[in-house]
Amino acid sequence: MKRLLTLTLLAGSFVLTAIAAEPTVANRQTASNYYAYPYPELPLPKLTATPKGYEPFHMEHYGRHGSRWHIGTWVYHSPIDLLRPAERNGKLTEQGKELMAQLREIEINSRGRDGELTPLGARQHRGIAQRMTRNFPEIFSGKSRVDARSTDVVRCILSMDNEMQELKAFNPNIEITTDGSKRDVRYLNYNDTAAENRYNEARKRLNAEENALLEANKIDYAAFAGQLIDDPQFIADSIDSRGLFDAIFRITANAQSHDDQKARYDLFTDKDLHSKWVLDNANWFLRYGNTKMTDGAGPMRQRYLMRNWIESADTAIMRREPGANMRFGHEVVVLPMAVLMELDDYGREINDPTAIESQWHNYDLLPMASNIQMIFYRPTGKADYRAEDVLVKVLFNEREMRLPVKAVSGPYYRWSDIRSHYLDRIGADGGIFPPEQPY
Repeated sequence: MKRLLTLTLLAGSFVLTAIAAEPTVANRQTASNYYAYPYPELPLPKLTATPKGYEPFHMEHYGRHGSRWHIGTWVYHSPIDLLRPAERNGKLTEQGKELMAQLREIEINSRGRDGELTPLGARQHRGIAQRMTRNFPEIFSGKSRVDARSTDVVRCILSMDNEMQELKAFNPNIEITTDGSKRDVRYLNYNDTAAENRYNEARKRLNAEENALLEANKIDYAAFAGQLIDDPQFIADSIDSRGLFDAIFRITANAQSHDDQKARYDLFTDKDLHSKWVLDNANWFLRYGNTKMTDGAGPMRQRYLMRNWIESADTAIMRREPGANMRFGHEVVVLPMAVLMELDDYGREINDPTAIESQWHNYDLLPMASNIQMIFYRPTGKADYRAEDVLVKVLFNEREMRLPVKAVSGPYYRWSDIRSHYLDRIGADGGIFPPEQPY
C-alpha cells in the first residue's frame, strides 16, 4: 500500500504527516471477519465448463449470514465512553468533536438492532442465489427439492430466507423446506470445548512468538488518540489509547456492512490498518487453522458438519432427483470447514506464527456471506449411474477450488475419491454424535 507523505517544517524540525487512508478494497480487507462480501463489486470468478457428457444435479452448501450490525451494545457505547472524559474537560479537537457526533448518531441507529442483518446483508444472499440459478439451472429447475437449515439466530434465518425467495422466483414449482432450530446447531455451529482449550493452551505457549509479532507491528496508540484529543498529557493520564483505537476501528471496519455509515479510515494510516490485520489474522489462524501449535484441533471442530455433509450427499445421490441441501450459520464454521476440506492451500500446516501473514489471509475465508458450494455432476441421460460415476467441484466464495485428491479434469473430482479422503480425515468415529438417551 503506497502512502503519500507530506513534510512540513515546524519549529525548526521536520514533522511527518500521513495522508489519510482511503476505504480501498485492501483497507477494507483489514476488517477480517467484518469484510463485506466482495461480489459483485469485484469481477466475478469465471467458471470452468461442465465436463462433456455430465450435468449438475445436486448441491451441498454452507453459508455465513450476510452483513450485520455489531453484536453487543457495548461496541457502540465503548468509543463514546472512552472519549467522554476528554469531552467533559474540553480536550477534544475539531475532528474529535465531529467523530463524537457521528458515533452518537450511529449508536442511536443501532438500538434494537443487536447483531441483526443489514439491507446489504440481504442483498448479498439474493445475489448469491441468483448466481447459483444462473450457474447451475439444472439443480434448481423442474421438480427440484431444497432442504434449508439455519442456526436459530435471526440474521442466519433471514439470510436463508432471502436465498430461498430468489430460488422460488427462479422456479415457482421448486419444493423448499426450511428450519431454524436449536436441534441442528450441534452440527451447524458445534461448540468444541476441547478444541477451544487447546487454543487457549497454545496461546500461553506462544508468548515469545506473539511478542515478536507485536514488536514488528507496533501501533502508536497515543498518536492515534492525538488526532482526537489536543492534550498529550491528558491522553497519557486519562485515556486508554489502545482501547480507543480498537473501539473506533470496530466501528470503521463494519461501516462497509451499511449503506449509510461513513467509514472513518481518515483516522488510520495504512500501516496501522495492516498491523491490526496481521495480529487479527494470526489469532484467527491459531484458533481455526491447521497447525501443530494446537495439535490440529482447529479444523476438526467441523467434523460433525463434514459427517452431515457426506451423509446428506449420499442420500441425494441415491434419490437421484435434482436439488440442494443448504445450511446457514457463521464464519466460525465456514473458516475451519474450508481448512478441514483442504480447499486450495487453506489447509496447509503452518507452525511459525511469523509466517502466517504471507501464507494465509483470513479475509479470503470469512467475509460476510462467505459460502462453500459443492456441486455434484452425473452422466447425462444415464438413469442407472453409480456413486462412482458422480463428479464434484467446490466453489468457495464462488471461486473454483483445488481438492486434496487427484482430479479427473480441471476442478472436477470423483465423489468416491473425495468422500473416502474426508472420511479418513475425520476418522472412523469422527463426526458421529453419541446416541441420545431417552428421557
